[in-house]
Amino acid sequence: MPGRHRKMAGTEGYTLVDDQDHTMNNTYSGSVNFQNNPEMDESMPSVNVTDENLHLYVYSTVDTLLVTVVMPLIFSIGVLGNLAVIAVFVRVRSMRTVTNHYLVSLAVADLTFILLSVPQFWVMYVTSPLFGDYRVLQAGYCKLTIYLTESSIIASCFTVILVTFERYVAICWPHKFKELSTKPRAVLLCALVWVFALGYKIPTLCFSTVVESRIVWMVSKKADSYPDSIFYCHFCYPKNSSPCVAYKKSLTLDQIMLLMVIPITMVMYSLIVLQLQKLAKSTMIRGTGSSSSTRMKKQVVRMLIVTITLFVICMTPFRILNLFDIYNFTLPPNSQWVLVNVGRIMLYTNCSVNPIIYNIMSDRYRQAFHDTFLCCLPKRGETNHEQSSCNRKTTKYTASMWAETK
Repeated sequence: MPGRHRKMAGTEGYTLVDDQDHTMNNTYSGSVNFQNNPEMDESMPSVNVTDENLHLYVYSTVDTLLVTVVMPLIFSIGVLGNLAVIAVFVRVRSMRTVTNHYLVSLAVADLTFILLSVPQFWVMYVTSPLFGDYRVLQAGYCKLTIYLTESSIIASCFTVILVTFERYVAICWPHKFKELSTKPRAVLLCALVWVFALGYKIPTLCFSTVVESRIVWMVSKKADSYPDSIFYCHFCYPKNSSPCVAYKKSLTLDQIMLLMVIPITMVMYSLIVLQLQKLAKSTMIRGTGSSSSTRMKKQVVRMLIVTITLFVICMTPFRILNLFDIYNFTLPPNSQWVLVNVGRIMLYTNCSVNPIIYNIMSDRYRQAFHDTFLCCLPKRGETNHEQSSCNRKTTKYTASMWAETK
């Protein structure tokens, strides 16, 4: 029988979720354990499951490990970390810089993605023995998840470009910085990015749906718990219809928008690094200026370069897989299964790792996180007056460090 592609849950909006052929030949010769529900609609799409492709439909050991161990770990780190970034921004006044407005928007996008895309796997895991079975979640959750996760990805990409441009202006055009990089402008740009992303992905609400497919069991031994149908969340259905074909082709623009982050950020950060080197040499020659300010600027740039590099590395694999699917470049089923799972974990990791990067690479963020979550905890033997003094000192210290980079 024809090669199969493992059906992946369609929550990230990747067109790979629709790579499922429901018009397969239902004939089979040999001894089989065949079950068919006479109440099912004969026009319902069907899938044939044999001993050879059974592993594509049921949970393997690797699937179980990903769903029960890896995903909960990444989910916990991502949710707590991004909530912490937002809390620091809200509670520490000195952290409300132009750059941090963009980083908070990025945290909101990451939080949206991970809150919607990960829990559905747990629901499917506990409610069905079949991988990617949407029978409990149904069409409403399918539409909402694809819409918001796709919107958050678009918003993330444009936010990355905005924060890169903001640092470029601050370092390469310092005389224009106060005019071009203001907090109200940052808020407006972040709002426009989200309005565009949410508006641009409205078609997903129209096209995405859940479709039930009859399962023709052709296995030598069938578990009693295996149902006779499976529900798939489709990005568009039927996938061979003219509207779906046209919509699928239009997704090329999505991939271009997401991949354009690479050249834009590379060019701007190259110019930023060159400018910082010039500033460092100029300061050393003149023996004037603030070496501390230059050091802080370099630290911010290094942190953002690492953040954006990981963003590109984690996002690119699925962008390429999407382009393969849009233009019908077929991968072997087992290879696709590996690539999709690796790409999926990379996406979730990208949504979780930024707060860790901020704390590792930025003195300011470490101090701000301390101010927000740890400084209020009294130390053993410390009086209330001493604790209050500690709070004032750390807040002043954080504010002074931020002032050097403005």
